[in-house]
Amino acid sequence: MSYKIVRTDKFNDQLTDIIMYIKDAFSKKEAIDCLNYLETTINELKESPYIGVVPRYQAIAKQGYRAIICKQNIIFYKVNESSKEIILNIIVSSKRNYINLI
Repeated sequence: MSYKIVRTDKFNDQLTDIIMYIKDAFSKKEAIDCLNYLETTINELKESPYIGVVPRYQAIAKQGYRAIICKQNIIFYKVNESSKEIILNIIVSSKRNYINLI
C-alpha cells in the first residue's frame, strides 16, 4: 500500500530556501536538478517508508523521527502507520547543526 506524503510548512520553507540558494550560488539548472533529485527520493518513501535511518541523536530518535540523506541534505520525517502518511518535518544541510531545529 502506498503512503501519502504530507509536507509541513517548515519543510516547504526550508526546501524553497535550499533551492533558491543553489539557484543564486550556482545556476538555475543545478537548482532544478537538485529539486528533481529530492522529489524522486521523497517519492520513494511512498512505497518504502522505512528506507530512512533512525537518527543517531537519541533526543531525535525518541521522538519517532527517521532521516534520509539526499546528497548534502537530510530530510527528517515520521511515519504514521494508522493514517498511512509520511510527514516531512524538516530538510537541512548535512553540514548544519540540526539538533535544535527539530
